[in-house]
Amino acid sequence: MQEFVPGQRWLSETQAELGLGIVMSTDGRCVQIAFPATGETRLYAMRDAPLVRVELGPGERVRDHNGRKLCVIGTQDDAGLITYLCEDLDGRSVVLPEAKLDDRMRFNRPQQRLLSGRIDSDHWFSLRYRTWMQGMREAGSPALGLLGARVALIPHQLHIAAEVAGREAPRVLLADEVGLGKTIEAGLILHRMLLTGQARRVLIVTPEPLLHQWLVEMRRRFNLRFALYDRERFDAITDVNPFQDEQQVLCSLDLIAGSPDAARAALEAQWDLLVVDEAHHLAWSETDSSLEYDLIEALAQVTPGVLLLTATPEQLGRAGHFGRLRLLDPDRFHDYQVFLEEEAHYAPVADLAARLLDGEPLSAADQGLLESLLGDVQGQGSEEIIAHLLDRHGTGRVLFRNTRASIPGFPERQLIPHPLPKPPEFDALSAQAVERLTPERVLGGDWIDVDPRVDWLIQRLKALRPAKVLLICAHAETVLKLREALLCNAGIYAAVFHEGMEIVERDRAAAYFAAVEDGTQLLLCSEIGSEGRNFQFAHHLILFDLPLDPDLLEQRIGRLDRIGQTQTIRIHVPYFLGCPSEVLFRWYAEGLNAFEHSCPAASAVLAEQGPALLRALENPGDVDTLIAEARALTERLNRELSAGRDRLLEIHSHRAKTDLALVDSIEEIDASRTVVDYLTRFWDAFGVEHESGAGGSLVVRPGSQMLQEHFPRLPEDGLTATFERAGALAHEDREFLTWEHPLVREAMELLTASDLGTSGLVLIKDARFKRATLLLELLYVAECPAPPELQVGRFLPPTLVRLLLDGDGKDHAAEISHEAIRGDCLTRNLKLARQVIKSQVPRLTEMLARGETLAREQVEQLQRDATARMQAVLGEELERLVALAQVNPSVRRDEIDRLTEKRARLDAYLAQTHLRIDAARVLVTA
Repeated sequence: MQEFVPGQRWLSETQAELGLGIVMSTDGRCVQIAFPATGETRLYAMRDAPLVRVELGPGERVRDHNGRKLCVIGTQDDAGLITYLCEDLDGRSVVLPEAKLDDRMRFNRPQQRLLSGRIDSDHWFSLRYRTWMQGMREAGSPALGLLGARVALIPHQLHIAAEVAGREAPRVLLADEVGLGKTIEAGLILHRMLLTGQARRVLIVTPEPLLHQWLVEMRRRFNLRFALYDRERFDAITDVNPFQDEQQVLCSLDLIAGSPDAARAALEAQWDLLVVDEAHHLAWSETDSSLEYDLIEALAQVTPGVLLLTATPEQLGRAGHFGRLRLLDPDRFHDYQVFLEEEAHYAPVADLAARLLDGEPLSAADQGLLESLLGDVQGQGSEEIIAHLLDRHGTGRVLFRNTRASIPGFPERQLIPHPLPKPPEFDALSAQAVERLTPERVLGGDWIDVDPRVDWLIQRLKALRPAKVLLICAHAETVLKLREALLCNAGIYAAVFHEGMEIVERDRAAAYFAAVEDGTQLLLCSEIGSEGRNFQFAHHLILFDLPLDPDLLEQRIGRLDRIGQTQTIRIHVPYFLGCPSEVLFRWYAEGLNAFEHSCPAASAVLAEQGPALLRALENPGDVDTLIAEARALTERLNRELSAGRDRLLEIHSHRAKTDLALVDSIEEIDASRTVVDYLTRFWDAFGVEHESGAGGSLVVRPGSQMLQEHFPRLPEDGLTATFERAGALAHEDREFLTWEHPLVREAMELLTASDLGTSGLVLIKDARFKRATLLLELLYVAECPAPPELQVGRFLPPTLVRLLLDGDGKDHAAEISHEAIRGDCLTRNLKLARQVIKSQVPRLTEMLARGETLAREQVEQLQRDATARMQAVLGEELERLVALAQVNPSVRRDEIDRLTEKRARLDAYLAQTHLRIDAARVLVTA
């Protein structure tokens, strides 16, 4: 039994965060320990108290109650109490009774813990080693920031994210067509920039109806928790600028445009990155601009990074397109007429690129144009020439535009119309034609009994069983009535999804629909079902009614028509003969061909034909003329858009070879399953319970014997998770655990910031050592503390330096890997472990000093290599940008200045790289 004397200093082995304890009293069986640093007092049974005596040796650094730094040079023992003989920084002698040690001192220096016999279970040492090694791999990975998103690995999306997030303060326009994933691209960029420290304060501005979609997408796909601001939340924060109360903020354009105080607060909040969705709603012309445009312009002027999102970069007019480019770079895009002239000169360049891409022979005129653009191109292949054209001409650096024509992988669409007879009750409706597009709203509560669509739906579901079916209609009331009718009339249970449900309820409904074995066949969605959720696993879509807006129709179809869909999409459309729904159906089907194909010109056709369409809804007799005009207009506009197809821009927006390499690197990490092994070992060691769940999932719960009360990001009631990307995409209610998930990252940070695994003792058998030998395995970490925006980890991430020293100071790390060491940990026999260590303190002290010398030599080389690599990489980037600025005005001067400053700052910070010991483990060979 340990001997306790009042005044002695002890540490809690299980709660090191309590600080230094001091013995207050004993009664023969129990000991009372006070922890002044936290103001707590604990009573322990003396026989098995989880306490360790603080006994410091010569050379160790300590502090007294006043924070004075001292070095121990000797000790005196008086009736169980230790007095330390020390020197201060000036070499003066100081006598320090142990009672006057700083109560807040944390004795987590590995050498201190090791020499005092405080050792941990060996699995913590190995986890610590794996944690640092993973950090080094991650820092050099091209997949950094792209791995952890709950997204399918779509090459063009990953390309845009890697390209944009790799720039200094990116300012770009994301203009992919509907269904190609602009929101995902923006989320990937955000995720990578936040993970690398390029951005910390982010403002997302969207139209009001899209707020919820963005909130859910950022949380569910990227684990980004944005604070949603409305007028009520803004007004509730009175002590500071409300927008400075959170780091990542999501708000509507209406909030800041409709309130001078909100606009002022947003402008003063100092953001790193501004994201604006539906940017085509920002009106600009040579003579006028909207209030919304002016506000975003003011925000863009004071924010380094800007992402604008729009699916219609030019369809709504060249002036509006120029206005958006002007938000990104007002110096480059300062004059609309100059822009039009440049665009005219650029057209032949784009045509030339198209001929090169298609392998067509070049004419003498083409060769002359090439030489005027690039000089002598003799000996250069078409790929090299195109790369130069990409860099030097057009709006490629600020605009990304992928189209369905250039991206493979979209499914076929099949329209299945279902004309139904008009019920007699409809003749009595006095509502306007637009209102009769949703007759259930006009008929009232009894519409279920007279609407033929209900019986048709029941029969259709039976015919399609067991195939999954998504039904979308305009209103939540319709969804609820349909669910009731299906259950009562046919015993069909449907999941529902509408705006009146909480997010958790929607998750459950989507998960119930996604489940293969015990899920529902049908999901009934209100219009919100066409926003923010994707159901590629379903192949049948029922449009219970039709919206007047063709973009909204495309959004509905886009819930199934996405890259990753594996089958033809069957689009079922019931409509009433002789009613407005037939007119609208025919206008879409025959005029725009909008069901079976995406129609880029649809919005422009509606803008021109809107009044005529409304008249045709009222008077169906005029519909044939309207449809013929719509067909001709659609063909002409689509032809013009296709003729203006910018092949050079397309190849800038996705590059097949490099994009596929990025996909391969992520798939390789996914397939390795290293995170599964790491995290399950961590949970087992920490005391977290986990077991297999339904459908290959994993159920994780806090254990009753956890090392701490809470495990990072683990709710009290647990969570359901998966390590499989396919499972995460099919079941959005499951956490997708990767190396980049906050739960994993915070667990790693918890370990490296703690004492766990910093010291150990293991008995091993190794034939390479013919006699009993003492080895010391040392883990050092070379770190270069620098502001996150400098991304010093690109060149010198926290780097592990491992040594394996024998008694003669020889390093065996190169010949004996960490993984090859297996043995018996002595934590179960602490008495023996401490006897072994105590007997070897002089020898271990010499080995620690030798290790410090060897590690510093390695770090000096690491520092030189990192500096050289940084100078080479940034120097090459800088030379390229300076050269490009001579021929392509879209290269911004501030981008060059930022890169120059970054190189100088990195050089200074890398020179300050320092070394610290992270863990030490004694190996005794037998």
